[in-house]
Amino acid sequence: MIGAAAVAVVARLRIRRPLLAVRTGPLGGLPLTPLLFLGVVAMGLTAAWATSNAVHLISVLGYPTIGGLWFVTLWSIQPTVVTEYGLVPDVQRMERAVPWGRIVDYSVSRGTDDSAHFIFFYRNSAKASPARMDVHVPATQHDALMHIVERKLDARFAVAVQKAYRTHSSAE
Repeated sequence: MIGAAAVAVVARLRIRRPLLAVRTGPLGGLPLTPLLFLGVVAMGLTAAWATSNAVHLISVLGYPTIGGLWFVTLWSIQPTVVTEYGLVPDVQRMERAVPWGRIVDYSVSRGTDDSAHFIFFYRNSAKASPARMDVHVPATQHDALMHIVERKLDARFAVAVQKAYRTHSSAE
């Protein structure tokens, strides 16, 4: 378990120039399964202590350590990481990263709870059919991701539209 946690943390630390880690899910994207495990362990150890039952030291130290490492592992690999270079949907599979230059279009929709759903369309090569990446963004991170997307994509898309319609910028 220590090895898996170390690999997950190292994989997360290898990402160059991260700008935002988008965590989704209940409780701000906390991994619930390890938290439930740690809660059950805490209740079991508390019950054993309250009833004066003997508990082996390996149980007192081992289960919380395993739960903590499990939590760190999932916390490290769960988020979609937005970097200066693109989007990383899965930290463990860097080959699935999508550079900003491959994104050909995107769409944003708002949820009822002010969260947002970003849909990015990209091509892995010039002749490949478009692929899609969905990123659900909590309300607290919507503005930050929107600012990054506007900075990385909107300027490039505006130039493409100007070339397509042969329009000139309003500065001329």
